Amino acid sequence: MNAILVAVTTAYDVYDVEYSLAELKNLAEAIDITTVFQVSQKLTSPNSKTYVGKGKLAEIIIAIKAYDADLIIFNDELTPSQLRNVNEALQIECIDRSYLILKIFEQRAQTKEASLEIKLVKNLYLLPRVAFLREKESRIGGTSGSLSNKGAGETQTELDKRHILAEINRLKKELQALKAMKEAQIEKRKRNDVPIVALVGYTNAGKSSTMNSLLEYIGQEDKQVLEKNQLFATLSTYNRKISYDKKEFILVDTVGFVSKLPHTLVNSFYQTLTEIKHADYIIHVVDSSSPYINQQINVVMRVLATLQADKIPALFLLNKWDETIDTSLHILGYPSLTFSNKTKLHLKELFEDILSHVGPSTIRAKLFIPYKDGKYSHILEETSYIYQKEYQAHGTYYDVELPIKQYAMFEAYDLDSMVN
Repeated sequence: MNAILVAVTTAYDVYDVEYSLAELKNLAEAIDITTVFQVSQKLTSPNSKTYVGKGKLAEIIIAIKAYDADLIIFNDELTPSQLRNVNEALQIECIDRSYLILKIFEQRAQTKEASLEIKLVKNLYLLPRVAFLREKESRIGGTSGSLSNKGAGETQTELDKRHILAEINRLKKELQALKAMKEAQIEKRKRNDVPIVALVGYTNAGKSSTMNSLLEYIGQEDKQVLEKNQLFATLSTYNRKISYDKKEFILVDTVGFVSKLPHTLVNSFYQTLTEIKHADYIIHVVDSSSPYINQQINVVMRVLATLQADKIPALFLLNKWDETIDTSLHILGYPSLTFSNKTKLHLKELFEDILSHVGPSTIRAKLFIPYKDGKYSHILEETSYIYQKEYQAHGTYYDVELPIKQYAMFEAYDLDSMVN
């Protein structure tokens, strides 16, 4: 499919139009749409009726014929009336940036959770646009359903809206049930004192590659995850349990962010991003070679603030340092580390930094367990590393290393605690 990209640039834009259109082109390529032409217009604000002005619309009509375009993609989310007006004026299928992102997410969703979230966001997007999009969406199952409950005097549009609202409520209930299960899983980890380290960042900054580098460093290549040089390569949240140097933590790879991400998408994907909110430490992976590094960081920080995760201790990982021109780059007010997944620059230092923030998973202790409490000796020998074991007159002496989460069970037998 051939597409023409259309953007309006204003004085309030944080990205220049070239970058914004380049990102839109990459988003289109993610679902095999080829960009054949790009149009931009500088305005005080987008035209309230047609996004761009009449003269620019005429230019787009000429470009449609000249480049044999099948699709127009607008760089911002259009209002329902704007979408209707540009479709009528251009006589070609028109979509906006939000709908394009939804289509990408729809194709990439692999888990039940992600599929439900996408369906919810898509229905929230369709609801105010149902009068215009009903026919197109019904062909792909977006608003299909039984029409047998049509009320007296009820229009087709009203019926469709009622159907979508019912679907939204159903999806919210299903996601709420999944949320409760996930929260319970996270709480269980917390009770077991297993720290969570979350990788976050702009899409395609290198989060999955960083997870794989860390797994390779400790010889766990079999646990590596999908990494691909494309936007939103995965929508899944990957968890990997890491045990190393007497410490244990859960490493989480999360979905990436992008500029102008639909607000409803952030809200819906809150469940997928719950791991970030409960993290003990955050690794904010940054593409240090991007000329828009500050804007990309700000996009991620705004999402973290939405999740109430902006106060969690974090390290800025300046990835792709081998491609960085400005080697004086640093993040003011935050700890940072230059890094490269290609050259493995500072990989050891990254792992050591994580270990320094997750705390020990084991503790060494000298214990004396009376024979009458032999069941505790059995538990200890099943779960701990024993340096020394000595049978004495009234019980057994142990010099052991045991999981810190089990220490409370044996604290009463700790010889050092008895002395104190």
